[in-house]
Amino acid sequence: MTARLSLRQPRPDDLAAIENLAADIGCIRWGGAKRLAERWQQLPATGIRVAEAAAVVQGYCDIHQASPTFPSWFHGIASNLDAARELIDWACEEAGRGSTLQTSLFAKEAGQTLRPDVVDRPVYRLLGAAGFRPSSKTTIMRLAAETPEPKALPRRYRLVPFDESLLPALLATYYAAWPKDYYAGDDSTDIADLFRQANRDEMHVVVADNGDVAGYVLTSRTADSGVIDEVAVHPAHRRKGLGEALTLTAIRSLGDRAITLVVMDDNPARGLYERLGFAVWEERFDLVLARR
Repeated sequence: MTARLSLRQPRPDDLAAIENLAADIGCIRWGGAKRLAERWQQLPATGIRVAEAAAVVQGYCDIHQASPTFPSWFHGIASNLDAARELIDWACEEAGRGSTLQTSLFAKEAGQTLRPDVVDRPVYRLLGAAGFRPSSKTTIMRLAAETPEPKALPRRYRLVPFDESLLPALLATYYAAWPKDYYAGDDSTDIADLFRQANRDEMHVVVADNGDVAGYVLTSRTADSGVIDEVAVHPAHRRKGLGEALTLTAIRSLGDRAITLVVMDDNPARGLYERLGFAVWEERFDLVLARR
């Protein structure tokens, strides 16, 4: 006879079992579940559920909302589909009383392919049956090979650090380069402040000889890792090698670090990044359960 599965609030002695689940590549996970144990002491018990059968932890999930104006994120991990189903059902019931609920499915995480029999089919069906719908696909790429030597910019372009006088042209390039749903809801003052806060090592700008900002690259870094946060080229200046030049400038600026970047599913620049030595490190499918 199969032991009855039940959900309960967490206890301090659950942490070791949850850490073991998070470390098991064979487990079902959604919403970035590798960080579950790290958030253990940061969330109220009412926002966490543990799935248990015969006194053995079978899964865990939490719902986290950074502020009342942001959607809630649903994270979970389970050793089997029955536990996943119970946790998903609980989260959807909770979401009926609050904000929009978001979650993610990882097909690949930290360079490892997760269980395709679960990621690609059963758990996706569970989330779909509960009302989740795909919203986007995100690919995180990591520099895995040596990059080619940088090429000289075309004659009418030059690389410069950020300067306040460039801000109007920089904002114009930002809005021209990205689709509207990328910056929807963002205030232009906040975007301008982001550019202002970038120091000389974190932002490089390509300027045309007529003063136009043709493109820019933004990076961030820690002691041992670096991220290429944005590479943008104005549509009027594309197909001139500026995206490649900006990416190589960022790689050179980040130095001897593990370098990653994020590519949305419809971004044609993925082919460029692959040619420069980047390979897929993580693949994430974002899903949304709208307010009901």
